[in-house]
Amino acid sequence: MVLFTCVGGFVGNGLVVWLLGSQGQRSPFSVYVLHLGVADLLFLLCMASKVILNCFQLDSTGHMALEIVSRGKYFTYMAGLSLLTAISTQRCLSVLFPIWYKCRRPQHLSAVVCALLWALSLLLNTLAAFFCSDFLGWDKLLCFRMDLVISILLMGVFTPLMAGSGLILCVRVQRSSTATHRPPTRLYVTILVCVLVFLVFALPLGIHWFLISWLDLPQQTKTLFSLLARLSSAVNSSANPVIYFLVGRRKSRGLREPLGAVLRRALREEPELEGRETPSSTTTTDPGV
Repeated sequence: MVLFTCVGGFVGNGLVVWLLGSQGQRSPFSVYVLHLGVADLLFLLCMASKVILNCFQLDSTGHMALEIVSRGKYFTYMAGLSLLTAISTQRCLSVLFPIWYKCRRPQHLSAVVCALLWALSLLLNTLAAFFCSDFLGWDKLLCFRMDLVISILLMGVFTPLMAGSGLILCVRVQRSSTATHRPPTRLYVTILVCVLVFLVFALPLGIHWFLISWLDLPQQTKTLFSLLARLSSAVNSSANPVIYFLVGRRKSRGLREPLGAVLRRALREEPELEGRETPSSTTTTDPGV
């Protein structure tokens, strides 16, 4: 089940990365979504590889490969969580401070933030791999401290920040829709649904990594929670392309519309006028609803 979910998500995220990567000019949020698609793609690849490796009796080389794949899985998990937090937070800032967002926001802010988040994830997971590796002399105390630092960052900083900014966006959408009698922009809906899906499906893996694995629980309980966490996290990483399609598509056109147009519409910041296409889908305009 996990393997089939990974394959489907791999295809969907691959399409998203290809479509966004082939665009000449990208909006700030399409830059984030491109990096999020890469993170989900790599996560699903690591997850599928781990499932396959667990089906065989492994020698020392196989165990080393399994350890590398496992660390890669947590590296991409952390990158995906932090990127989704950045998407939600920047959209929240664009709503709370629209003048700053339109006039004062650094031009390459999205690209710089993505690079910093990738670097942070790589640094912390490299240190964790060094302290927690069976092949490099596992130190239980240092491993616990490293996992504690990562857990505080992800579960104590990134996740509350993502949930809080998502809540602010939700309130903003509700108020603006009521006041203007217009539906929210598709980007709002895309971000809110992605955040909700992450909180429901991806958090179990983080809880397992940072809490369950360190508790003195029966092995059967840990194994069961691990299997559920794998499946739910695979569903989360596979769900984003589906969300983009459902939010961006037009019911009147069915499945005949090009996927690139659907994706651009799902990431559009400006409202649609009378249900028609707006002139630009890649440039940044008024972030209001």
